[in-house]
Amino acid sequence: MQYLVHQIGPAIPEIVTIIQDDIDSWQLEFDGGVSLQLSWQEHPPRLKMSCEIGRPDDTRREAVYAALLNANLLLTGGPDLKLALSEPDQDVLLIGDHEYDDGSLEGLTKRVSEFLNFAARFSLMVTDPDTSDETEPPAGFNESHRV
Repeated sequence: MQYLVHQIGPAIPEIVTIIQDDIDSWQLEFDGGVSLQLSWQEHPPRLKMSCEIGRPDDTRREAVYAALLNANLLLTGGPDLKLALSEPDQDVLLIGDHEYDDGSLEGLTKRVSEFLNFAARFSLMVTDPDTSDETEPPAGFNESHRV
């Protein structure tokens, strides 16, 4: 996995820095200021990813949290994604846990790209006032991921 993570930099040009935190844990820094935590679990083979997707404005916090709780419910049975709050900053986190037994750079790139696409969509729920009152996941959420 170490080899693949170091190869992902050239495969995804938006990555500006890869920092290895531990033997199976890396921080991927992107040119837009996004930071993705990536870790590898060998048995069973899983990729675990997380990133901060924003902090709601104080005036919209309750509506945003309600929409995020609803999104967590709707994510059941689909991609293994969860929304959570970080402590003590109360930033919203997107956390992903994906099967990964492919072992290819293409497979890793695809998983990271899919996760970042979900992060960008859910970030709108947190930071965009026009989506804060919605109780549905953001546009582009695949209906097949519903319970």
